[in-house]
Amino acid sequence: MARRSKLNIFIFIFLLISVVFPLINMVLQIDFSNNSFQNLIISGAFKEAMFNSLFVTIIGTVISVLLAFFVSFTLNRTNIKHRAVLKLLITLPMLIPSISHGLGLINLFGANGIISRIFDFNIIGSVGIIIGSVIYSFPIAFLMIDDGYNYIDNNLYDTAEILGLNKWQTFRKVTLCYLRKPLLSSFFAVFTMIFTDYGVPLAVGGKFITLPVLLYKEVIGLLNYSKGTMIGLFLLIPALISFLFDTFFKDYTISDGNSKKYVVKANKLRDIITNIGVYLIIIFITILLGSFIYYAFVNNVVLNNTFSLIHFNYVINNGIDSYIFNSLFISVLVAIFGTIISYFTAYVTARVNNKFVKILHLLTICTLAVPGIVLGLSYTISFNGTFIYNTFIILILVNIIHFIATPYLMAYNALQKVNPNYEVVAKTCNISLFKIIKDVIIPCTKKTIREMLSYFFVNSMITISAVTFLFNTRTMPLSLLINNYEGNMMLGEAAIISLIILIFNVIVKGVIYLINRREHRMECMYGTN
Repeated sequence: MARRSKLNIFIFIFLLISVVFPLINMVLQIDFSNNSFQNLIISGAFKEAMFNSLFVTIIGTVISVLLAFFVSFTLNRTNIKHRAVLKLLITLPMLIPSISHGLGLINLFGANGIISRIFDFNIIGSVGIIIGSVIYSFPIAFLMIDDGYNYIDNNLYDTAEILGLNKWQTFRKVTLCYLRKPLLSSFFAVFTMIFTDYGVPLAVGGKFITLPVLLYKEVIGLLNYSKGTMIGLFLLIPALISFLFDTFFKDYTISDGNSKKYVVKANKLRDIITNIGVYLIIIFITILLGSFIYYAFVNNVVLNNTFSLIHFNYVINNGIDSYIFNSLFISVLVAIFGTIISYFTAYVTARVNNKFVKILHLLTICTLAVPGIVLGLSYTISFNGTFIYNTFIILILVNIIHFIATPYLMAYNALQKVNPNYEVVAKTCNISLFKIIKDVIIPCTKKTIREMLSYFFVNSMITISAVTFLFNTRTMPLSLLINNYEGNMMLGEAAIISLIILIFNVIVKGVIYLINRREHRMECMYGTN
């Protein structure tokens, strides 16, 4: 008990320093005495940026969630083949930075894009932001809705058929009823992602300024931290609403563990329409990612589109190895320490029931309500001048806090399913708590731990917003090179960086998949024997 109490205190102090202190300190930087907050709200630039943000966010969110629902419905309720492969291809956009999606659209539909030169179409502006935001966010919505299908009580479909309900009534009263929470959660999550993202608008927005871009320009361009902080408060609003919804909205649809497998009925017209739609989405994603390869290996897209390694030579000769090392170093340490911190935080909150651990639980998941660009700004204001500023330490710390909520919830849900009597038995048999965690509880949740490691690594490789104010030339991550190259219209070099990040993330996800698959086979063999 003494060790567990010490662990509680350590985690609480860590969260106070890394979450509460930076955010409070950021808010305290605002000077309300000279009407600066009121002047910001009534300024033309702010009004325009707010309207632009709401415009692209609302449209992008609706399209993203509808697409995600369509794809998840197709994979779960039609006779489509190769579901696992299609699911992997659909989620590939999650493995590159958001700014890369904007870069891919420039490659295809920019002023000198591959497709725009044929059809005379330029995507720069609100249209580009909406399309890029949909590509960036819809895989997240898809995974949330797709997971919701696992908790539908499929026996209800038989009941609906016995009661004489038609297909539309069954869809509305069974499918939509059980997917209500995933659909609403995905809507809020996507809205928050698009509203707070500055990668896509920075790449394809042009003169169409959104709030995150305005914040970025105020802080990076004008060093106006006070104004940037005020803008950051507005970026917190949708994230806070999303957090409150997920925390307090109760889903009263209860499943008995999906006792019966859903049987897809034959319907050729439905299958043809839905399958074509899914394959068109995957083709578009493939073309978008393929544009990086084209730009990387072409001398000059406009003047000389012959095969060339000129972009590779430039990237290699400008110290790409140091940037790769920085990103791998940061991502590996974030994965290791982030997993340790989030796992043991989840262990405390999932295995102990008192008011103090509820505070720890709330502090941990509240990081979901803090956009990366706001978190990075708060760290800049709070830790500027300290020994960790402009070092790898602050980059590792900010990434851990930025991404901790999701791995924590993974571990929290997994640990709640582990037999709660293990600690009681260990205490009775005079076995140390450390030993029971190491030999029993961790092996029971090892698949979840691997997914946590993967989540931290992949997101640390692709993040830009959280670290954009905190690096220097020595600690600069690889992802930030995309912004630099794209800003100088060096699209071939930017494409190479996007491909490198994609390759590393695919390798990590592939290794995790193979380990899980091998373990599953071993379990099946052991069970058979």
